[in-house]
Parts: sequence; structure tokens; C-alpha cells
Amino acid sequence: MYYRIGIVGPKPSIERTMRALHEQNLGASFELYPYEHARETGDIIARNRENVHGWVFTGPIPYLTAQAVLHEKEHAIYCPPTGASLYKAMLQAVYTLDSPVKDISIDMTDNESWGLMDSLEELNFSEEQLRKYVFSIDYDVQEMIEFHVRHWQEGHTKAAITCLYAVYEGLFERGVPVFKIDSTKLETVQAVRMLIEQIRSSAFKDSQIGVLMIEIDRLHEAGEQSTERYQLQHMELKIKSVLLQHCEQIDGSLHQDGTGRYLMYGSRGGMARNMDSLHATMHQLELDTDLLSFAGIGFGETAFDAERHARKAIQYAKDDEAGRIIIYETDGTIVEAAGEDHELSYETYSSDTELLEQLNKAGVSIRTFQKIKAYIRRMGKEEFTASELASGLSMTIRHVQRIMGSLTAFSLAEITGNELNTRRGRPSNRYRLLC
Repeated sequence: MYYRIGIVGPKPSIERTMRALHEQNLGASFELYPYEHARETGDIIARNRENVHGWVFTGPIPYLTAQAVLHEKEHAIYCPPTGASLYKAMLQAVYTLDSPVKDISIDMTDNESWGLMDSLEELNFSEEQLRKYVFSIDYDVQEMIEFHVRHWQEGHTKAAITCLYAVYEGLFERGVPVFKIDSTKLETVQAVRMLIEQIRSSAFKDSQIGVLMIEIDRLHEAGEQSTERYQLQHMELKIKSVLLQHCEQIDGSLHQDGTGRYLMYGSRGGMARNMDSLHATMHQLELDTDLLSFAGIGFGETAFDAERHARKAIQYAKDDEAGRIIIYETDGTIVEAAGEDHELSYETYSSDTELLEQLNKAGVSIRTFQKIKAYIRRMGKEEFTASELASGLSMTIRHVQRIMGSLTAFSLAEITGNELNTRRGRPSNRYRLLC
């Protein structure tokens, strides 16, 4: 399959990119979208996103500008300036000026300044030899030009090195020796190849088989307790009517798997794109039946694997400590509370035999341990109390205290201190995981 790639940037940058890609057998065609100013990037994407499979940005500014409008699933790359890009500009300066370039002014984006500064340090540039201008997406071209011109006119610098074509052209017109940081041909080709592989991988993943299993809790008991002969059958017809609406959304097929349990077969992409519909469906089922409902989604290369994963997911969904919609990925990763703000993803396995041995001694499952680690990462802090963990993971405080006590006893966690929450209450221990 040929993929259509959109290339966005100033016209000279696009031309340079296309020269690098010339005669490369990449399995892609290219749509060119030049602009006068980076602020046009958002409009370009909005008008043309349906025409391309992915985006190549010729520099950091259009790429950063695009982040505000790119959709979560859109593929986009740019080729960041590296030491090789900087050294190429320096060599051009040496050959052009026919002398060593020791005093320069340079501009760079704030998210890339550390990398370029490391490269300059490797060239043994001192602070006295370097005039640096760091900018973000709210840059002022004229201000940047004046920065370089001023240092050149005052004799502080012999040349300017810039990341932007507009600055390059402005300095060239003012007679300042100027050289532009551009990615090498190899770097450009490798970046585009990486983008195409991402698109290809995503398309393959999107076409995986997905199985959605929905279970209405205790539906058979409700039928047994009913005094009306046909009430359960009427309820099942209503359930199927609700489920068929979601089945249409995912372009799937609906099958019953016993009383109160239903299977939908479809594609991974269709299920992933319709999580809001699934949440609405689950809510409607509970309103209509006055019973809890659970959903497990499994993905796989075959229908057998996907269904097997869906059955595992439904078991996790019925766990009181998990969300009622669970995804079981092909690699064994579990996604709890799928599609919600507090969605949590974690692995259910580990290759660390020492860790597994210690967890076994502590009586804590690898799943529980990985789930705690995932939640702590999401909190963004190393230390936590039992109440914080219990609240975030829908566990009782006593249960969390037992888990953390066991982890601490076997050197998998430690107590870092305590805090008093109320005047009469006992201090709460603060914990930190050690692995």
C-alpha cells in the first residue's frame, strides 16, 4: 500500500526535504504544504488531514505549533537538529569564511537547546565565544535578526547560525555571514521511514480482531425470581435491542453466550473509536435491568485469541477493585476503567525472578503490585499514604495497609515517615516502593 505523507514547512525547507527523499523507495507519495509563517500550520492540518496518512514537519516550530490541533491518533514527526546538523553548518562556515569560526551567535528552540549546547561543548566553545538566543513557538523573527546583527556589528561574532529560514534570509540580506542548521539527508530519510513504519504498524493493529463480552450480573437469578412467565425473555429482548445499537456503531456482529452474557465480534479500530458509545450502552443496560453490567474487551490476531482475552478481561471487570470495563491487550497488558479519566494501564507479568519470589513470600500478586506501581506513576510522586492508594484504586484502607505491610516486611517498600490527618486520629504512614 502507498501512504500519502503531508510535508509542512517553509518552501525552501520542503524543497530540501524532497531532495533528500528523491529516488528513495519508501512506499509513499508526498503532498507539499508550504507556508509563509508557522502560524498557518493549524489551518493546513485542519484542511488536509483527510488527504494524508501522516505528517512530516520540516522543523521544530511547525511541529510544536501542530501539537495544539493534531488528533491523538494522527502520526507526525520532524527531524530534530543533532550534533551532525550543527557540525554540517560549522563546516560550511569554515569553508565559506576560509578561517576557523570561534565566535558565533546561534538561535535554537527551548526544547532542543540542551542537545545543541552539548554538541557545542564538545567543540570546546566557551561562554565568551558564544551568543545564544533561545526561542519558543511565540518567536519574533525581527527580534532574532536584530540579535544576530547587533553582536556581529559590535564585533562579538564572526558568523551567525540559525534554525529558521526567515532569520537566515533576513541576515543574508543584511550582509551577515549566516549558516542554517539543517538535518542531514540520512537523518531526513530515517525520520520519514520511521513515520511510515508507525503508520503501517498502526494500520495493522487497527485491523486486529476485537471481541467485546458484556455480562449482566445475576440476570438468571432475576428470571428465576420473576412471577411472570415471559418477563426474562422480554428483558433479554430489551437488552439485545440496546446492544444492537452499539453493535452497529462498531460494525460488528452480536451473539448470545448463555443467560445474561453477550459477545460482539468486530475490529480493534472500531471498538477503540467507540468507547463513548460503550459507556452509554452500559449505562442504559443498568437503567433497563436495574442490575450491574460488566464489559471485557480482548484483542488478538485470531478470533480465538481475542475471545480468550475478552473472557480474561470480564473476570477482571467483575473484580470489586477494577473498573467495570476492562481491556486485555495482546501482550497481556490490562487497561482498567477503559475510556475514563482515571484509566489505568499495567502489565500482569514480570521477568524479574527475584521480584516474583519476594512477592510470593509477601503474599502479593504481581498484578496487584504492577497496578500499584502504575497508579503511583500516574500520581507523579514517589511517596504516598494508604488512604491515597485506597482512594485511587477503589480498595479499602485496611486492605491497602495489609498489602503495604507485607511489601515493607519483604523489602519491596519502606516507610518514609508519617503524617497526622486529624487531631484524634493515628498518624498515617507514608510509603515508597523500592523496586
